[in-house]
Amino acid sequence: MIRLPFFSRMVRPFLVALAVILVGSAAAAKAEQSDRLQFDGLIELRAVESELETDQGDSIDSTGFGGRARLGVTFDLSDTTTVRAEGEARVFTFRDENREDLETFIGRVEVRHDVSDNVEVRAFARRYENIPVLEAFSADQTSIGGRVQWEKGNDRARLTGEYREREYDTLTGGDGDGYRVAAQYNRRLGPYHWLRFDARADRISSDNEPRRSYSRQVARVKYSLPVAKRLRIRPSLEYRTWDYDSRIARGDPDGALRKDSYFAPGADVAWSHPRTGIYATASAEHRFRTSNDERFDANAWRIGVRFGVRF
Repeated sequence: MIRLPFFSRMVRPFLVALAVILVGSAAAAKAEQSDRLQFDGLIELRAVESELETDQGDSIDSTGFGGRARLGVTFDLSDTTTVRAEGEARVFTFRDENREDLETFIGRVEVRHDVSDNVEVRAFARRYENIPVLEAFSADQTSIGGRVQWEKGNDRARLTGEYREREYDTLTGGDGDGYRVAAQYNRRLGPYHWLRFDARADRISSDNEPRRSYSRQVARVKYSLPVAKRLRIRPSLEYRTWDYDSRIARGDPDGALRKDSYFAPGADVAWSHPRTGIYATASAEHRFRTSNDERFDANAWRIGVRFGVRF
């Protein structure tokens, strides 16, 4: 894979500068163009109860509690083009006393353009400080990417591609880079009533920390059923498989490289106002997991609760 050694150094100040320019320009124009400027944000608390001791994705799977705050601004450059910048701060405290609290900071800049009534394209750049990832407890990440969306009537399809560079927050340090591609199809059946299919694949390669190199594939189907004015039940099924380039599976009779997978039925219950105001979500899933490494060949359940307010 082609590396861009200057990538993080270039994108990080670009994100800050563009965000400052955007917010400053938008604020200066607010008095006479207030209809083209929109601020939004959220404050959220969350808790996780889980049999998992390590995170198995790009979200927190381990037991603990935390919160986040996000502030964003969207500026309409024209009837077909908008620019958005946002900043977010998160904190999560793990029940495991051997794990440090996770303090995360995120900056995002995105440009969206309507090519036609049915086609939309987006380009984005993102910077993450201290996020959980599959191959390490914590890492910093810089990424750039784009998305193409087609929507007509009740049908919507999306294709996303992203290039990522990571620096690991570990004693040995190291870095990695790789791609992420994703596809989604959504069929709208009514208000808050839909059926959604997702598929994605990603890879990270690390030359100086080869044990962190991996490949992963995910497939998921999710259904949203409204049961009251603001209440939805959303069952889901997910299959995930991943393997590492240089981790030997403990207990494998052939001494093969580690390979994991799981099948996870789950469901969540969501209550919210249409756009702003209070929202709450409770989710549960059971992961039927297989691994050729005896340390990870065990099923596990995970329960999560979120409560917040959008403004």
